[in-house]
Amino acid sequence: MSKRKKTPSNSSKKSGSQTLTLPQAVQMALQSYNAGHLQQAESICRQILQAEPNNSEMLHLLGVIAIRVENYEVALELISKAIRFNPAVSHFYNSLGNVLNCQEKSSQAIESFRRALALNPDYPEAHNNLGNAYLALEQFNQAVKCYQQALTLKPDFIEAYNNLGKVFNDQEHYEQAVETLQRALALNPNFAQAYNNLGNALSAQGKPADAITAYQRAIRLNPNDSNAHRNLGKTLNEQGQWAQAITCFQQAIALNPNDADAYSNLGYTLIQQGKPRDALACFQQAIALNPNDVTAHNELGTLLKNQGQLAEAMVYFQRAIDFNPNSAEAHNNLATAWKDQGRFDKAIAHYRRTFEIKPIPLAYSNLLLCINYVMGYDQKAIFLEHQKFNAVFCEPLSVIDQPRHEQHAHSPASQGKISKISKIKLGYVSADFRKHPVAYFIEPVLAHHDHQQFEIFCYHNNKQSDDFTARLQQYADHWIDCFGLSDDALAERIRQDQIDILIDLSGHTADNRLLVFARKPAPIQITYLGYPNTTGLTAIDYRITDGYMDPEGSAEAFNSETLIRMPGSYFCFRPNSRCPAVKPALPALTKGYITFSSLNNYAKLNPELLALWADVLQAVSGSRLVIKTKSLNDQATKEALTAQFAQLNIEPERLILLGRSPSPEHLNTYHEVDIALDSYPFTGGTTTFEALWMGIPVVTLVGDRQVARQGFSILSALELTELIAHTPEEYVNICVKLANNTEHLQQLRSKLRDRMQASSLMDETGLTKHLENVFQTMY
Repeated sequence: MSKRKKTPSNSSKKSGSQTLTLPQAVQMALQSYNAGHLQQAESICRQILQAEPNNSEMLHLLGVIAIRVENYEVALELISKAIRFNPAVSHFYNSLGNVLNCQEKSSQAIESFRRALALNPDYPEAHNNLGNAYLALEQFNQAVKCYQQALTLKPDFIEAYNNLGKVFNDQEHYEQAVETLQRALALNPNFAQAYNNLGNALSAQGKPADAITAYQRAIRLNPNDSNAHRNLGKTLNEQGQWAQAITCFQQAIALNPNDADAYSNLGYTLIQQGKPRDALACFQQAIALNPNDVTAHNELGTLLKNQGQLAEAMVYFQRAIDFNPNSAEAHNNLATAWKDQGRFDKAIAHYRRTFEIKPIPLAYSNLLLCINYVMGYDQKAIFLEHQKFNAVFCEPLSVIDQPRHEQHAHSPASQGKISKISKIKLGYVSADFRKHPVAYFIEPVLAHHDHQQFEIFCYHNNKQSDDFTARLQQYADHWIDCFGLSDDALAERIRQDQIDILIDLSGHTADNRLLVFARKPAPIQITYLGYPNTTGLTAIDYRITDGYMDPEGSAEAFNSETLIRMPGSYFCFRPNSRCPAVKPALPALTKGYITFSSLNNYAKLNPELLALWADVLQAVSGSRLVIKTKSLNDQATKEALTAQFAQLNIEPERLILLGRSPSPEHLNTYHEVDIALDSYPFTGGTTTFEALWMGIPVVTLVGDRQVARQGFSILSALELTELIAHTPEEYVNICVKLANNTEHLQQLRSKLRDRMQASSLMDETGLTKHLENVFQTMY
């Protein structure tokens, strides 16, 4: 109650043994309300209204009390009645707007606040509340104007500072949010809500430690604030502190059992702890509490997708979009699901929609990764898309008009003799220092670096670690867990570490840090291994490849980086020590028919490739095809694939469709396989190496870009050119020739491991030395 209008009257009321005039009784009711004695205030109001039923001030106060106890229908009736009796009181309309806002009738609330301001333009509380109504409608610019006007009228208006900070958070103007919220806290150091909002801003800035401190302060000031407990849990979860995060979410739920968001976050954290069943129950409870909860539908869909239940997952993603057509996360998730089913037309459409809704790097990186799978995109079109990423996201961050080696004072190139005696500092940046193909191929390099010449820094951008992570840590001189650090913060850390050569191992794959590279924190920047194409970033100087994947003279036009070609293949393979032995006997000799296989990602299985494989099966009488991939855990996906082959005149009994199983059991599949079929245009990498290591020859088709030439690189290094096709017809002919020569297949099966071990593909020391020579030449 910022203003009140006294109604003159000669009547009097008794309070206890004391007789009060009506103005005194009204004053006592207001004092009781302001002191938080709501029942006493309500009792006095009702006594006054018995004597004077049309007392608008008391009707209004009763309505405000009803708001406090969340009895909004009663509040609406009482305040509306007060306005009917006295329509010229501005704070009546302000209170009416508050009721309507609480009822999520923000458009009507705006009209009420405007009526209040028409009666009293200098009413800061009404300006503030009008801002709240605009905020509820996500009309952020309008909300900012209202809060700023409230502060102009009332410079010490703490709530307006807090609300302005919140809307700056919603606009992703985090520096302004922090500054504004700190002003609120300077006025009131015990303002719990402001600490909670400050925590949100700091978390978004990539300052998790400061955010945690802010949330903890909010909780100390108000232990019953479920939002602060939930937000603290989110930040702890992002830092991989899952046990503590779970405690926070459970506390939030104890304080507010109807907090669907807390259940969703608890479910997400339980997934990180390897408890998918418990997570499923949490997501289901979140949806039960809020059937339109977009976040819960997204998270449940992601859980189902990761379990291989693609069809069911897509139902939840689509529901999320139905509830909120502008949910960028839902469109992104549905796009990825379509990609994993090989439906690139739908995937690309949803990725582009994601980018339209929320033009963030993640959305565009996912699109770029996707188009590498598509037959219809040529090199030029793909390169143009990568250049667009650079223009939109990276060029605004680039260091302007500075030669590469003059950007940092520490650069040895500018320090003369120092460069001859100091170690070169190498920084590897990856989200995949764990059980992941990138880690498998970078381990031999990390294991063989010359630490007399190089100082090794590994920047691990993932909150998940495993035993493979622990092994990689032993190879590094410095290990930095950087997940959760903002791009600015990580770039600054790299500068402080005085990295000479910074190496990206992710490209446009998940959790990449390309925007750190865009800030040019190191004088020399390279991309390697993680992504089979250009990054498009002009801030990245070099891309390491080989002459098979990127032929000299033709590939340069489609790369933003200078290409550095390794002699032979750029891969170095270290097999899993738990790989099963090769099964000596060729399966075809006992089965009486040839068994082909593909254990590649399902996303690589496009209609054109399936047609090619159908031609192979038709050409090799009685042959079978094993397709094994996680997506085939889903029965609907399995049925759809069977139907696609049926349209190509391949009977179901010729197909053996298997879901994913744990490694190394996964590799036992090769005991029943004679010949592996490479995918196209996105050829196999790890899958090809594993098949060859298990004694299985892999037939590959060569395309016009790196992603379509990985098999070419691997087989060329093994001098197995007989397995390399340059046309679809040649691909089929090679398969037929192999199938008709079981003696040769048997010889290949028994000799492939020895052949690999003797090749450059497993020369760990040799490849590392080549790389180090390249680094020293660059330096």
